[in-house]
Formats: sequence, structure tokens, C-alpha cells
Amino acid sequence: MARVALDLLGGDGAPEVVADAVGILTREDVDIDLVLVGPPDLAEALLAARGIHRGRLEVCAAHDVVPMDARPLDALRADASRAHPRMSVMVAAMAVRDGKADAWVSVGHTGASVTAAALVLGRIAGMTRPALAVVLPGLEGPVVLVDAGASLDASPEALAQFAVAGWGYARGLGVQRPQVGLLNIGHEPGKGDELRLRAFAELSARLPLMGIDFVGNVEGSDVARGAAAQVIVTDGFTGNVLLKGIEGAVDWAAQRMGTAYGDLGPARAVVRAVGTGDFAGGMLLGVNGITVVGHGAGNAAQICACVRLAARSVDAGTLDLTREAVSALGAEESGPPPAVERVGP
Repeated sequence: MARVALDLLGGDGAPEVVADAVGILTREDVDIDLVLVGPPDLAEALLAARGIHRGRLEVCAAHDVVPMDARPLDALRADASRAHPRMSVMVAAMAVRDGKADAWVSVGHTGASVTAAALVLGRIAGMTRPALAVVLPGLEGPVVLVDAGASLDASPEALAQFAVAGWGYARGLGVQRPQVGLLNIGHEPGKGDELRLRAFAELSARLPLMGIDFVGNVEGSDVARGAAAQVIVTDGFTGNVLLKGIEGAVDWAAQRMGTAYGDLGPARAVVRAVGTGDFAGGMLLGVNGITVVGHGAGNAAQICACVRLAARSVDAGTLDLTREAVSALGAEESGPPPAVERVGP
């Protein structure tokens, strides 16, 4: 049975929407214990208003959130210096560090969640920076996109770390032999900017030594198809732009379908395909604890999906799988990879 800490104060609809999710989870998910992180008096009032019995539910005191216009690192370092930190993301991450929870979830400030996880839990050996892995519903199977926004700047070496961590995560999701592709503007080996060229060389040299199938460059359209690769690696800036473009396209398609056919049923199915299940939140790879970061505008069903993803990841041993993969990458590193000549735009 997984024990998941849930940030009560994170998200656009917090704390009410988070409390709604707690009500659903306590009714439907008897195999998940919850640690609700927020002001105890507020938590008790929200639970009572919804007729939620404490049962296996624990409340862990936290009182503040990182403002959206604040620098997360500055705010959280100041909070960490207190004898008793007050920021909800800090307290939730500390619950995992201290063994009070197996995983934690927040749908609040993404930068704050990433920073809190790195400060409190620390990075796994061999990872220079964390990466956010999001599972997208490709037409021919799920696709793990990594990084979707945790590290905006990345070196070729960091992209190799993201790739193997994403590969380990995909295995935890049940993909037996995940294939890895590098997001680029074309399939040819010489395509892309300097980062893509050097990353292609890095991945080509390192991954086969680990028994990982690197299929080369993939394009944005391959993400939707899900056939070219099950793990697609990129820097966090590019990945986040792609992810938000997909979200916008889904919203556009759903509205057009509803307008054209006068039936919102198919439209809702399109939205549910992206907004629920393993697709509702991002797994933060590279830190010493299961951390799921959800969309700030997420509704109660999507928050539930984030908690369930965290619980399944605990049961699947995702953290150990990513640690093993990154450790194997470090063992294989020996000398610089060959250069790849740039061609085309």
C-alpha cells in the first residue's frame, strides 16, 4: 500500500479542488493512504464540509505557498533555514525524505516543486539536474516525453541522463524494451542546432553500450503517433513548448468537434485521453523520491490521476529503475563521443 503526500495549497483551484480530489480518493482508492499537507484547521474544515472521515488520512502542517512571481530557489532556501519550514512543497518533500510518505504530489508552482524536491531529496547519483517526464497517449502507444520543463538549459551529457532516466521510467510503466529518440527538426543524423548535433553523438555512443535502442532523431509529429520511439528526449524549454502546444491543439480539437457535430461526447473523450491516467502529471526524474507535478489548472479528477500515478510508481519500483539506468550510464562513460557533421537547416 502506497502512502502519498498531497499538497493541499498547490494549484489554481486550491484548496477546494484538492479537497474534492481527497474525497474521491478516500472513497475509491482503498490501497492508497494520504498525507494531506496544509494548515490543519483549514484541512479539517474542508474534510468536514465534504463528509470525509479521517480514517487512514493524516494531516501534516504547512501554512504557506511560493508566490507565482517569486524566485522559488530564494523563497525555499529561506524557508529551509527555519526550524520548522512552512512552505507546503517543502513539507511534502520532507515527508518523503523522513519516511512519512512514499511519494508526494503537487499541482502548484512547477518551479517550486522541482526546487523543493532537489533541495530536500537531493539528486540521484549520476544526474546533474532533474527532468520532468510526461506520458502522452500516442496513437500506437504511450510516449514518455522528457524533459517537459524542469531544466530549461541542458548539455548533451544531461540529455543522455534524461534519456536513460526516461527509459527506466518507461520500464516502470510496463514497456518492456523502450526505444529512445531525440526530438529534432528532421530525422537525418546531421539535422539540428549545436545541442542536437552533440546530443545525437552522445546518445549514439552511450545508449547502445547499455543495450538501449536509440532510433536517432524524431520529429514533433512522432510524439502524437507513438510509433517511432517510446521515450523522446529534449531540453526542458523545447519540451515545455511542445507540451503546451499539444494541450492547445487538444482544446482546439475538442471545441471544433463539439461545434461541428453538436455532440460533446467525442470531444470529452479527446480531452480525457490527455488529462487522466498516466497523462495527468509529470514524474520528476533524477531526485531521490517519487515526485509528481501536476498542471496548476487541474481539476479534481486530474489531481486524483496524479496521486494514482505516484502510487503506481511506488509499487513499480520506478525510483530504483531510474537509479539503475543512470548508474549504468555513468559506468559506460569513457571518452568523448564522435562528432556529427551538420546538414540542412
